[in-house]
Amino acid sequence: MRDEANGAYRFTDIVGEPMRRLPPLRGCENIPLVSIKEATRPLIPHVPEIEHMMHTIEGNNMKPEHDLTIDESAAIALYSLEWSPRKNSFYIILNNVLRHSERDALLPPWFKFLKLLLIALSKLPSTGRRAVYRGVKLNLHEHYKRDTHIVWRGFSSCTTTADVLRAEEFFGKTGTRTLFAIECGTGREIRQHLFYPNEEEILLLPGRELRVVALLDMGHQVTMIQLTETVPQFPNIAAITASSPSATISKTTTTTTPKAAASSSSVVPKSAPRPKPPVKQVKVSYRRKNITDADIQRIIKEAIIRHQCTGLDLHDNEITRDGAAMLGKVLRNNMVRKLFI
Repeated sequence: MRDEANGAYRFTDIVGEPMRRLPPLRGCENIPLVSIKEATRPLIPHVPEIEHMMHTIEGNNMKPEHDLTIDESAAIALYSLEWSPRKNSFYIILNNVLRHSERDALLPPWFKFLKLLLIALSKLPSTGRRAVYRGVKLNLHEHYKRDTHIVWRGFSSCTTTADVLRAEEFFGKTGTRTLFAIECGTGREIRQHLFYPNEEEILLLPGRELRVVALLDMGHQVTMIQLTETVPQFPNIAAITASSPSATISKTTTTTTPKAAASSSSVVPKSAPRPKPPVKQVKVSYRRKNITDADIQRIIKEAIIRHQCTGLDLHDNEITRDGAAMLGKVLRNNMVRKLFI
């Protein structure tokens, strides 16, 4: 299987998200930071072949970026590793636990690993406000009502372009499908630490709260659900810092010292203080193309979703107020900054 296919499976891991509120994720914030080997030892009874997984990851020549230790980078690689059968992949088992109604009883063996993974993610650049995508071959619109707030309890892998989902085994081009277009603010760019590092992947941490902006019938049995990340009234995950007492991680990784701990940032809710990358300017023009309201859904798919345009020219066409209103719902939460009608 090609590497991009492995990544796309994570982008479709949505179905198990509970639609009701759960207590906040707590328990790993006060435990010591340990090595990846020690963090995964309690998981041997819960994750089939986890020792084989770790052997696979350790066999690669890891040179972590973003000042991550080898153990921290390995935690991200382990999260992203696809395994056969797929139900035994690490991220699927972890997310099933995070989404479980009785997760407080199931989580203790995972605390050491969660601490290591969340500390690793806290060191990575934050995306800033940007559009990302997920998709599934099901119709989920009944679970997402406009202007309601939902909380995704698992780690949510997202792609920066919806085209990645087009492979038939993931989202495909036929049948009933739901595409999520998400404006996130606290996502983490994890590509350089993935086991399959050729995909652009944005990871949303557990407990992200999202508002349902709009539900759009895109035709061809596709529903697009627009979500925007919001700040919850109460945190859904305890703040995680590296300031807890720490064991020595390994000969090739750094040990947390009081000085280093003092400068460590919390995973929630502070973002890494890195400058935002410049937004690529993409202008798409349909000027004088006899565009009518009936063409608006096609324009949304071509220009806004596929090309992620920042400028859209629809001047000198036959678009009415109804068509403009349809565009307005979509333009509220995406990369388009200039619109000409």
